[in-house]
Amino acid sequence: MRDDARYRAAEAAVWERHELPSPTEHWVDHPRGRIRVLARGEGRPVLFIHGSPTAGASLVPLAGALASGPLSGLRVLVVDRPGCGLSDPLDPPPATSGELFDATTAALAAVIEAHSAGPADVVGSSAGGAAALTLAARRPELVRTLVLEGAPLLAGARLPAPLRASSLRPVARAVTRRRVTEADLRRSFRAMGHARLLSRGGLAGPDLAWRVAVARHTDTYAHELALIRLAASWRGLRAGWAPGRETLEEVRAPSLWLVGDRDPFSSPARVRAWAAHAPGSTVRILPGQGHQPWMDDAVGHARAIVRWWRGPRMRP
Repeated sequence: MRDDARYRAAEAAVWERHELPSPTEHWVDHPRGRIRVLARGEGRPVLFIHGSPTAGASLVPLAGALASGPLSGLRVLVVDRPGCGLSDPLDPPPATSGELFDATTAALAAVIEAHSAGPADVVGSSAGGAAALTLAARRPELVRTLVLEGAPLLAGARLPAPLRASSLRPVARAVTRRRVTEADLRRSFRAMGHARLLSRGGLAGPDLAWRVAVARHTDTYAHELALIRLAASWRGLRAGWAPGRETLEEVRAPSLWLVGDRDPFSSPARVRAWAAHAPGSTVRILPGQGHQPWMDDAVGHARAIVRWWRGPRMRP
């Protein structure tokens, strides 16, 4: 049952745990609803776009490591994608992939335009990585650089069996009715390639409690599973429901791909093949890391991003 107060309390604990206390909540209007943004700091804007089925605070460990690292002066913008966390679902719901891409791009563009006088650096994970690439291809003036954390959800991605099963209506209904537990989330993380993280107790405390709150106290799972039923079947992604080569070839912003070799959504070879279609791409394959690789090593990822931002190709 949705409970905004309990969800906000769990979310605030994540921000505090990762040394990003007291963000400011903003609501940005777009053509099909409102999108929620939590912002903190001043300076270089960095927009964080999460994957599925989760919400913005999943990327707070990385945002905190970046903001407390050697690069000062960041304006952290953590967004809940439409229908996730506390953001409004798209109204009306998308019936086609074109409607989904158009609406998501419009919502994310509205966030950057509301919070930045110029382009933003964009960090995206999984479905959020696909959204970031689409935004960069369609609105290049708004995206300075792209960081793709984990394999983005692109044409040719492998969907793990639990996600493919969720495309079946009875399974999706059972998932949304189930009271998700910490044990369920640990099993999910193991399936996403994070066995090492779990073995050292890395998914615990406020991070784990917040993920339980996403499932129990928001409508995120219901909205995301409805999209999965449109975009996938038991066989995998339906044609046209994930960005492909044409989108990658339109991306002009430099991109850094940080992908774990345990990521079940794609092999390193396929990631390199995708990135080859995006001009100015740099690929790093990370041993022992899974689909949300910053969770395995947030400080290491922050250092890699800062080094890349400061690299020769970033200089005027």
